[in-house]
Amino acid sequence: MSKKKIQKKFFQNSDGLNPIPVFIVKHPWVTICISLGIALAMTFGCLGFKFKYDETMTNFVVRKGKTADQIEGVMMVFREETFFDSGTYEYMSSEHQQQTQVVGGIGFYYECTDCDNLITKEHLDRIYKFEQKILNNKEYPKYCLRMLNSEECIPRTSFLDYFYEDGEQIADLQAGARNLYNNEQDRREYCDKNFNAETLKCKFMSSGFGFGGPLEGYKNKDDRTSEQEKKFEDWIIDFLPDLAEETNTDNFEILYLGNGITMKAINDLILHDTLLINISLVLVYIYTFIHTKTIVLTLLGIFHVMLSLPMSYFFYTAILGVEWFSMLNFLSLFVVLGIGCDDLFIMLDAWRQSKHQSHEVSKSKFTRMNWAYNRASITMLITTITSTGAFFGNIASTIPPIRYFGIFTGMAIVFNYLLVITWFPAVIVIWSRNGEGQCCCGGCMKKSKNKSKSKSKNKGKGKTMEKDHGEDPDYDPNNSDVELETKNSKKDQVSTDRRDESLDTMSSETDSDASTKSNHSQESLKLGFDIEKLRILEKYFYKYHVTFLKKYRWAIVIVFIGIFAAFTVQTAKLRPAEEATEFLPNDHFLKRAIDADAEEFSKSGIVKTAYIQWGVKGIDREGVDPLEVDDLGEPIYDKDWQPHLKSSQEWVIEVCRRLREEYEGSLYRNGQLICFMEDFRAWVTNETLAGGSYTFPVEEDRFEGLLYDFTNYARREIMDNELQPEVMLIPYTYENTIAFDKKTKELRMYDIQFNLVINGYATATKTRPVFDKVEDFVDQINKDAPSGMRMAGNVGWSWMEMLTEEILVKVAITTIIVSLAIAYIIILVSTDNLIISLLAIISIGGIVVTIIGMMVSLGWELGVIESVSMTIIVGICVDYIVHFCHAYNIAPYQSSFNKLRVAITNLGISVVSAAITTLFASFVMILTYFTMFKRFGIFIWMTIFSSVLWSFIFFFCLLIFFGPTGDKGKLSLIMKKIFCKQKYKEYLESKAEKENVAKDRENSKKHQGTPLDDQNFVEIESPFDHQEHTIDTKKQKQSQKQKHNSSSDSYNSSSDTSSSSDSTNR
Repeated sequence: MSKKKIQKKFFQNSDGLNPIPVFIVKHPWVTICISLGIALAMTFGCLGFKFKYDETMTNFVVRKGKTADQIEGVMMVFREETFFDSGTYEYMSSEHQQQTQVVGGIGFYYECTDCDNLITKEHLDRIYKFEQKILNNKEYPKYCLRMLNSEECIPRTSFLDYFYEDGEQIADLQAGARNLYNNEQDRREYCDKNFNAETLKCKFMSSGFGFGGPLEGYKNKDDRTSEQEKKFEDWIIDFLPDLAEETNTDNFEILYLGNGITMKAINDLILHDTLLINISLVLVYIYTFIHTKTIVLTLLGIFHVMLSLPMSYFFYTAILGVEWFSMLNFLSLFVVLGIGCDDLFIMLDAWRQSKHQSHEVSKSKFTRMNWAYNRASITMLITTITSTGAFFGNIASTIPPIRYFGIFTGMAIVFNYLLVITWFPAVIVIWSRNGEGQCCCGGCMKKSKNKSKSKSKNKGKGKTMEKDHGEDPDYDPNNSDVELETKNSKKDQVSTDRRDESLDTMSSETDSDASTKSNHSQESLKLGFDIEKLRILEKYFYKYHVTFLKKYRWAIVIVFIGIFAAFTVQTAKLRPAEEATEFLPNDHFLKRAIDADAEEFSKSGIVKTAYIQWGVKGIDREGVDPLEVDDLGEPIYDKDWQPHLKSSQEWVIEVCRRLREEYEGSLYRNGQLICFMEDFRAWVTNETLAGGSYTFPVEEDRFEGLLYDFTNYARREIMDNELQPEVMLIPYTYENTIAFDKKTKELRMYDIQFNLVINGYATATKTRPVFDKVEDFVDQINKDAPSGMRMAGNVGWSWMEMLTEEILVKVAITTIIVSLAIAYIIILVSTDNLIISLLAIISIGGIVVTIIGMMVSLGWELGVIESVSMTIIVGICVDYIVHFCHAYNIAPYQSSFNKLRVAITNLGISVVSAAITTLFASFVMILTYFTMFKRFGIFIWMTIFSSVLWSFIFFFCLLIFFGPTGDKGKLSLIMKKIFCKQKYKEYLESKAEKENVAKDRENSKKHQGTPLDDQNFVEIESPFDHQEHTIDTKKQKQSQKQKHNSSSDSYNSSSDTSSSSDSTNR
């Protein structure tokens, strides 16, 4: 079955109308009930699924490569295997003394904001009074960390002990500072890293308060944890922020981090940003109302756009089975809001423009909706496919949150499209029945004026008066008698109107007004819509915009080439981030506290840890669902690993020795190597602890059993003596170091770990050299290792973060290239024109380069936020150009200028409105605290600005220069010419025959004085065009008067003359 037959059979009724809009006009309430019912069913269906929000973004890691496989293999081992025996777990869950288990604490960071030393009488006195107020708080004893078998609170850790004795400040502060400096551990803990023996000055100082559990009435710290945390948070939040604020001065400030307080600050920021986001929605509502001029369409239109998000979430969870919801998915709101409003405006503007089309279109709601629906649904379908194709391209990403973001956003765009072609047209139909466009509420139309006008206009016509099907909801397009009557009466009316217009023009108007009116009348007949009824922006696009571009096209193209070259140079400077991604503004107290802890002190703070492990080769991902976050696969164990051998035991000790001798202080931090085998050696050779007399290395058949007992002893000792670390022989639990099989108690893997010298926030650029050094060390020990120990692996979450950042850079570039290719293919298929597709993809490429160049100009580096933003550039920026591609392609004119002018007149106002609503939505994001939202808002602004600039100016200039007309660049014809020469020949013959018929009809029209066809379409006079004719205006008018009573055989080339001649002939 041919394409035309399929279209006629399934998409058109007997009168050539699409059955879908006909059904919507006939049964709008049924359409609303069906679409809304499905949407609400999916929305409420979401309630049946548990919402798992990945607030930590721990799944934002790459899932591919040898290192990633080894790391996740080790993760699965510790997730599935056991560390301790059942007795240890029972001991951990047993009842403990009140407030003797460590549950956390609060760290205070004191900063001298405009000086270089806090060790002064005034500053120390202020800090002392502040800490005393905390200690003297009446609720403090209920939450402090207590000593074993005592109700006394453990003293806070503070540098003040060096400067106060019995509550009095010492006289010699320099002596106290020197004593502090001489204690290396306290010096690193309490003073900033610039504290030295010469100056003895500290700009930053810190102290800490520990808090314990279980609280009164609870069994242990894990008993109803959330209740205990809530009680503590309520207490600390109630007084601490106000106390710190009272203590702060112009040159002194207290920063703090810790339990309850940090989360409260983050929640306050989230609340603030959420309120701002709600404001953005209000702004979108306001502008949408300004555009639609009706509250009904505004509310119901935005309602269906927002409804597409829960529908997408239902598909995301119920159909695909994805449980985790990433923070990135919240950004979908702004993407979908922009695209949704774009579709909303296109559908509504198409409906409004249908009212001013030719009679065949505007005669009834059926024909109007058919015209509007066909035009809008097709152009929206093309942009929907293009945008979703770009977002769905992220499915191939090896980073789960980016993959889910692409799926969630793409499906939201699809559901928005389905609603805008079902729900929204039905809403428009119902709204139009109650008074289309007469007032803001859509239902308070002043019918009296319309009735009086109708009676005056149709007076005397009696029963033969033409029926206004545009206001008759019961009009049936399938009634051929009514259709015929309508056509005949309209023909008579048009003829009468033309004669009336000619008479009125000759008798009551000036020559200039007559010429202008006749000109507009002729153009309106050619265009199919009334020029005088266009809105202000539509008139601007029709009369001035394209004409201006045509006149200055060379200069404009040269300017844009310069812009492209400049931003290309900037784009080439794009580099991976040298500094960690900032999630809060630098001036926020929480960010300053985090920076102080990580950068100002020599203590460990937030660190990156590396592990050298034996026992796990990687992970088997066969059969793993790529959409399931928790399903990583099955660990692959090293079958050649022989940990029980004496040589293997001694080899682990040797590796630890090499690390200390070669890399302590340069690769990892001093004293921060955890070597379990050394502690095991000390434990097993102690008869009292091990319960027997053993030597190291132990006998091979006893090794695994003794190591199992060792891990259980270590955990119990930690729990018993965590408040007295000085008496502990084994200072670690090794729960992330040694793993046994749950059932067989077989040793699965073990590792040694060390804290790297680099900062915990170090980016991939700074982490990569350290990783390479560790990798070289592991390669060397594998070469030197005895049999059974030659498969050591370099693992650690730090490496996962590094690999993720590196892959993001590659993914960003790759995604842009793939998205551009997808966009080109979709544009090519939809337009069937190679030239239009090429011009469009050149313009889209210019948009992409401009955006990236602007990012670099703002000082942005390619971090996590920037990389994610780049993956969706094409998905956002293609819409406007694709709209104009389709509108230009279907415009039925023979010159690129006229095709372009009609295209922008029809769609320009919708695209501008969509751009404004997106800018409103994203502008408020720029005011948020979280850097991710702020930068994404700026990114959206840059994207929309660049898209409007390149599509409305540069792309139009390209179409003026190279825009195809007729069959030029048509892909199907090119394919016929290459592969089906016979069909191509038949096509040429058919085309020649049609051209001959058209010429005969044209000659006939010339002799009859009928306006010419499109090839002689007259362009409207504008301030920027045909200026050379203004001098001879009077002479032309005189000539026109002389020719008034004579017939004209030809038309002049200027628009004024042509219009006047046409008026005379009529």
